[in-house]
Amino acid sequence: MTTTPALPEPGSATVEDRVQISRRLIQQAREELERGDRLQATEKVWGALAQMLKAHGQQRGWLNMGSHRTVGRIAQQLAAEYNDLNIINAYVGADNGHRNFYDNEMSPPEIEDITTVVARVLPELESALSEPPRAFTIRDGDLWRVRTLTGKQYLQVGDVSPTGFSNTH
Repeated sequence: MTTTPALPEPGSATVEDRVQISRRLIQQAREELERGDRLQATEKVWGALAQMLKAHGQQRGWLNMGSHRTVGRIAQQLAAEYNDLNIINAYVGADNGHRNFYDNEMSPPEIEDITTVVARVLPELESALSEPPRAFTIRDGDLWRVRTLTGKQYLQVGDVSPTGFSNTH
């Protein structure tokens, strides 16, 4: 039996804490699914991805990280920066799993599929935390999201950041 690291004090999670929580939750999701608890499995999948995305948001100093909607914006921004639709696919699957927690509509094979999709993207997202954010140019569809994440209302379409847009530089 493996021991799980202790949780940080409430409200004090670091980027590394969020990564550890994400790892813990994806493992728990698999265990819950094996035990037949579909509701807990899908909620754990959602939590695993949300914690990893929040780690990125925290690292960059993005605002309002507590909201469900902001987690989606972070996923969209990272997918745009990394040109990686797997991030969006993982987010959509995990978000559907989160709804399953309340509605109990997903079968075990569906839950296994979203668990696999999320589990595949988590190491990529974790690895990206050790690299500087990618260069990014704001396009029409990006402006509102980047302004919302950064709080920088002066940003305009066409603005470029060689290290992604954040509040840390």
